[in-house]
Amino acid sequence: MAFTEKLKKEVRMKSDGKCAICHKPFVEIHHIIPQKENGKDTIDNAVALCAYCHDLFGDNPTKRKQLKEMRDSWYQIVSAQKTPQIIEHHHVYEKIKVVTKAKSSNKKMAAIYHVIYEQENFNDAARDLMELTRTAQKNAPNQRRALFLDIDGHRLENGAFDHDMWELQFYFILQNLLYYYTEIHLPLVTIYNPYTQLEDPIPDELIILNENETPHELKEYEGKLLNTSMSETEWKEYKEKQKNIV
Repeated sequence: MAFTEKLKKEVRMKSDGKCAICHKPFVEIHHIIPQKENGKDTIDNAVALCAYCHDLFGDNPTKRKQLKEMRDSWYQIVSAQKTPQIIEHHHVYEKIKVVTKAKSSNKKMAAIYHVIYEQENFNDAARDLMELTRTAQKNAPNQRRALFLDIDGHRLENGAFDHDMWELQFYFILQNLLYYYTEIHLPLVTIYNPYTQLEDPIPDELIILNENETPHELKEYEGKLLNTSMSETEWKEYKEKQKNIV
């Protein structure tokens, strides 16, 4: 057997979506006592680890006690922190909280952590991300935003992402959604928006245009996030805003 999606979600929430050891994002939920040694699929036997820390601590009997202690200590730290706003959105739970980007900066940043699960496809994930961005704009207006994205599964045999998650990260997020954020952290890459973060309303619909459907004047925006209520003139004005370098 394996951990249920409900249990994995609970572990991620308890760990604030971060590795219990190094506290970095992009984690998987692992057994402390492995299944091959009859390790149970329980929350007490589960821990969130990044790939690096899993290599160091995973499947190492001498470090299991230490791993549990470090996990429980991290849970206490997370629990003691200011409770972020919890938003129930369809089949996942999201957290939107305002944090400082660095000790040297007094500017606030809205940090959004989102997990895409194995059963979700491109459309599911894209629409969730659009809704989360809308919520962040509403709850933290005109504040810088950072997106932290984690993806469960969606891997091919060679370890690469499947078509849906490659397309989501490379085309949808990096070429479209990025402009609504100051920085975005993906499994593929961490990238900073070189332009002024957009505050324009997120379109209500996700529309991917193919070559035959794209107007000639909008060819350069093919595959982009489009709102059918926008005129071509409005689109040109919209894109001009991205040229305002910070």
